[in-house]
Amino acid sequence: MSRVLGYLWRFAVIIVGFACAAFVASAFGAMLLAGDGQPGSPMPVMDGPFYLMVSVLAALFAYHAFAPALAAILIAELLGRRDWLFHALAGAGVAGAAALLAWEQAAPVSRADTMPFLVMLACGLVAGIAYWAVAGRSSGMWLHGR
Repeated sequence: MSRVLGYLWRFAVIIVGFACAAFVASAFGAMLLAGDGQPGSPMPVMDGPFYLMVSVLAALFAYHAFAPALAAILIAELLGRRDWLFHALAGAGVAGAAALLAWEQAAPVSRADTMPFLVMLACGLVAGIAYWAVAGRSSGMWLHGR
C-alpha cells in the first residue's frame, strides 16, 4: 500500500510542478511582452490586468504544452534525469513543439517574424527550470532510488 501512495504522491508532485512551470512561463512571457522597450519605462507588474493576463496565459501555455511536456516528463522520470540543464533544454523543446503545434492549426505565420517563437523558447527555458525546482530534482527516484 505504501508503494501505491508513493506513486500517487509522485504524480501529485508532477502535476504541481507542471502547474508552477505554466505560471512561471506565463509570468515571464508577460514580462517580456508587457514592456514597451524604452529604458526608463516601469514594468506593469502591480496592475490588476497583468495578473489576469498571467492567469489566462498560464491556461493557454498549459493547454498547448501538455502533450509535449508529458513526453518530456516521462523521459526524465524513466531516465532519472535530475539536472537543471536537462529540464531547461526539455522545457525549450516543449515550448518549441507547442508553438509549432499551435501555429500549425492557426493561420500561417511568416518565417521572417521569429520574435514570438523566440519568446516562447525563452518561456520554455524558464518553465523547465521552474519544473526542475518543484519536481525535477527528484525525477526517477521512485524507480531508480538515490
